Amino acid sequence: MTAGAALAGAASAVGLGIQEVRAAAPGNGFMAASSSMPGGDGPGHHKRNSPGLQSICALCEVTGGGEKIYGVAVAYDVNIDPASLTLDTYTTSVFPAAKGFFAGMPQEPDKNTTTAAAKSRAPVAIYTNSEPALRPDRKSIPGMYVIAEFQHDADLSLPTTDSDKVTLTQDRNVRTTAGAVYAASKTVWSNVGQRGNSVVIRGVDAWEQNHWWWDDTRSTWLEYSIYLPKSFLKEGGEHKAYPLLLAVTHSGTSYDGTCAQTLTEQCIATIWSLPEEQDRHECVIVTPRYERTTMNDYWEHTSDVENTYKLVESLLRNTWNYGNPNLDDRRDKVLKIDPKRVYCTGWSMGAMTSLWLMARHPQTFAGGLIIAGQQRPTDVVTLADQKLLIITGTEDNKATPWNEKCVPVWEHAGARVVRPAERLDPELIFPIDDQKKLNSQVDGYLAKGGNITFLTFEGVDHMGSARKFFYIKAARDWLFQQVKA
Repeated sequence: MTAGAALAGAASAVGLGIQEVRAAAPGNGFMAASSSMPGGDGPGHHKRNSPGLQSICALCEVTGGGEKIYGVAVAYDVNIDPASLTLDTYTTSVFPAAKGFFAGMPQEPDKNTTTAAAKSRAPVAIYTNSEPALRPDRKSIPGMYVIAEFQHDADLSLPTTDSDKVTLTQDRNVRTTAGAVYAASKTVWSNVGQRGNSVVIRGVDAWEQNHWWWDDTRSTWLEYSIYLPKSFLKEGGEHKAYPLLLAVTHSGTSYDGTCAQTLTEQCIATIWSLPEEQDRHECVIVTPRYERTTMNDYWEHTSDVENTYKLVESLLRNTWNYGNPNLDDRRDKVLKIDPKRVYCTGWSMGAMTSLWLMARHPQTFAGGLIIAGQQRPTDVVTLADQKLLIITGTEDNKATPWNEKCVPVWEHAGARVVRPAERLDPELIFPIDDQKKLNSQVDGYLAKGGNITFLTFEGVDHMGSARKFFYIKAARDWLFQQVKA
């Protein structure tokens, strides 16, 4: 289903842990410039060589509702004593996104072209850290960064209203661990500079963007981003074979979009690279960046669909050695893929592409997680022998009825299809750390022995499916439990 969305947001181009992200003006995409949080170089962004506050950075995360600001990192020149910090040490503000911006919609404006005034956003936690990043425990460790963390939405599908721009003033004295006092000031600090905004995006900054698969014999190519597991980047990581996940995004990442936009518009690709998810299911992730809609609602598709498979095929040859040559942890390393653990997932056009690839190459994929995508039944008969988890919403008038039409075709071809009459409750998805009832329901259907399971949630439309369904833990766990014989 081709629900388009031109992306706005920020993502780093090189995996260095925490990355600075700079806006690539005047477009919506971003590119990394440095592995440390620098001083500012534009109006309102003060650069200092003297002791005290040096710069600030927005701390973001990509959610189902788009990229949201979850805090501000305040950089000092030396370690700060956390005992000197209180919730009212700083006044922090976030600029709202430009009028008309809505993550996931086509032709949206650059969210950072906002003309609205910054809105105050009070921290709910404050602590020190050794890097510009949130800490899950919100506890201080020695470091020169002070983290002013904001409240997180429990419902991660709520649409963002944030730009990437923040401001801060230090309203109270701050003490260093050596005992020096940095006095309060009326100076207004900004993360905006001439080359863009200083931004850190959790789960995105470790991706490598702007890679190309190419075939000179056919004069064709495909741009993509890749996430390399942390263990691969350690000594000896090249000797391990990793699962591979192909995550295909939607048509809105096409046309004038960038690799950064495929990573920041929705959580389709980046949810799998979050540190806690990699701890559970370590894998290589690739997500293509298309220059056009690859598959439309008339079942027509471009050569990029098969080129996407060629990209997967090239990774399976275990010859990929294009890790950033300027970084010691990936230079000259050849990536190995476990051929029994290759998966695909996607939403909308990405889900349609995933279904098509699995149908055309049935020996390749161990399983597919299909969110709100559909195909013409006669084109996907071979899926009857494969492992699929399909999730749609009752208000999706394309994906749900077309998959219903596929069920008898698959069953006639020998598939064991589990298609419950029950419509699941989307209210059980959030908060994500309280999914016990939902996971029990989903696991129950997955345990019924079908190789194809087709679940539908009550009251969810097409756009809502992208914002909600990738957060179903039982679905993500099921995918990585699949192994080819």
